[in-house]
Amino acid sequence: MYNGIKSIDHPVVAVSDMEASRKVYEKLGFLVPPRGSHVEWGTGNWCIMFEDDYLELRGILDPERYTINLDSVLEQFGEGLMGVAFGTDSAEENHNEMVKNGLNPKELKYLGRNFELPEGWVQPRFALCFPNDEDITGLMHVVLCQHLTPELIRKPEYLIHPNRVVGVDSMWGVIEDIDQVESAQQRLLGKEAVQRVGEGLLLTTPSDQTIHLLSKDEYEKRFGDLSKPAPNGEKTYLGAITLKVDDLTKTKQCLENNNIPFEHSDDEIQVAADFTCGVVMTFIES
Repeated sequence: MYNGIKSIDHPVVAVSDMEASRKVYEKLGFLVPPRGSHVEWGTGNWCIMFEDDYLELRGILDPERYTINLDSVLEQFGEGLMGVAFGTDSAEENHNEMVKNGLNPKELKYLGRNFELPEGWVQPRFALCFPNDEDITGLMHVVLCQHLTPELIRKPEYLIHPNRVVGVDSMWGVIEDIDQVESAQQRLLGKEAVQRVGEGLLLTTPSDQTIHLLSKDEYEKRFGDLSKPAPNGEKTYLGAITLKVDDLTKTKQCLENNNIPFEHSDDEIQVAADFTCGVVMTFIES
């Protein structure tokens, strides 16, 4: 692991309406656990849990408090992917290793989240290491996340989804300056984790999860009309995720039963960003 990064812990999706986003993802066939609300910030989330990772839908609960710049992200990019949280065993070691490797991470933070269970709230805790913006070029927003109380949020009943999703396979985005992004990602993830593929980059974590950063033309060839228009003319942004399922036929049946339009081939199903709060969603069989 370079800089202590071991996996994609969770993609982060910015949503403009918390309650509406919950209904959208339930219709997509996800079991959505109770809401979380950040203790130190004015934001909240729905964390859709899988065995080793999860998908976070993040929205604003109190605009008068600090929103981790979520208000600016929604204004600039609209709903959709706003970044990635990498998994780590020690945020403190992440921070120290980044400094040793010439990066300039921000001060380590220990944060809590109210997990609003019907029987009473509990408070999961996290240690977070935030790299500086110049060290994450191409990924919008990055945090390295150490779970201090994983047992509070990853309960067995939260892992069973009608759409049969079992985990996060990959993320996809658009970049313009491939040389600049390659240099930054080599510093963040290590040179062996960054590979040029055609007109883009393939980033690979030790968990074998991947991030594909493509030229605009290559991205449009891959996703076409499924993706939303480039937000406000932005030339670097994240736009799509690929999720692993244990039975693609049952995924298809779930989407059909819930009247979700999709495109499909023998080995994947794709749902357009119009039906997912701004994220192109691909399902593949693990």
